[in-house]
Amino acid sequence: MPLARALSFSRDAVLLEADLPRYRQVFDQVLDSLEQGSFDVDEAGLGQAYVRLDNVEAMHWGEASAVKAVLGAVPAYLTPKVGVGAGKFPASVAAAMAEPGSALRVPEKVRDFLAPLSINLLPVEWKMKERLLSFGLEVLGQVAALGSGPLQAQFGPTGKMLWDLTQGRDIRPFFPRRLEETIEESLSFQVPIASLEAIVTAADNLLARAFNQPGMRGRFARICTFEGSVFRAPTWRKEMVFREPIGDKNRAITLVKHTLEGHPPSGPLEDLQLILSGLTGEAGRQENLFLDVRRRENLKEALRQLKARLGIEPPIYAIREVEPWSRLPERRQALVPYVP
Repeated sequence: MPLARALSFSRDAVLLEADLPRYRQVFDQVLDSLEQGSFDVDEAGLGQAYVRLDNVEAMHWGEASAVKAVLGAVPAYLTPKVGVGAGKFPASVAAAMAEPGSALRVPEKVRDFLAPLSINLLPVEWKMKERLLSFGLEVLGQVAALGSGPLQAQFGPTGKMLWDLTQGRDIRPFFPRRLEETIEESLSFQVPIASLEAIVTAADNLLARAFNQPGMRGRFARICTFEGSVFRAPTWRKEMVFREPIGDKNRAITLVKHTLEGHPPSGPLEDLQLILSGLTGEAGRQENLFLDVRRRENLKEALRQLKARLGIEPPIYAIREVEPWSRLPERRQALVPYVP
């Protein structure tokens, strides 16, 4: 439920700020571990993922061994839970009901298995669940008993999807996770640093090291991400998307410095990590098809700024050929006032 509503039930609750970058890092390690075990992985949000078993059961000598391999790919302190079923929704419900560190398989009679369970298990927004509750629909069996017609009339295509899910049918496709190549560098500080100048210096050092890596030769980065452990606070993370891919440190540090000045860390940094992603080659850079037009427009704007600053027409001239055949150099060309 939304945080505001949760607080209304417990006024004395203590709020703890989530360390989302750290959670993201740990979960990515889990997904990487699963893929190293030859599993296809479809991420479903932080902390949840779908794994295809039909193409690896033979490799792991059956479903039980494959499930054991999935559980083994997750650190025990995360108390993983696995649900096995024909479809994303039944499998996720089984996972929610499984004991920590174990797996639960959906029975053959899927609808009967789902019927007594809460509608909070449905993969829809909280507002949709509130609407279902307002109609007196508290468990999945009540939704299933309505039929697809009334649900679709009330909720549109989402209503039809809800009815299918309560029947144990989930036709949502499986999208394997795409691995993205990245360039990473990191620094650890003996003493936490807090000044912006020190952070920018560290960022400059990381950028220089990253762009000098062999994997960045002749390549450009579209996204630059900095993250660091903040002293006695959640991890700080800042992602910067470049308007055009950047292939050298000097161009990148100017933009990075400007961004850090507007979005500094929340406290002293104990370390700093740089991640360059969205890598592309020279062919991936987007250039203007009409470079001459672009240059003329830039020159016009520069002249307008000069006129506003000087208060007079700027003394800018263009060279024009007059008598290129003349023996006298001063008669071959002439200076004329430049009119954009």
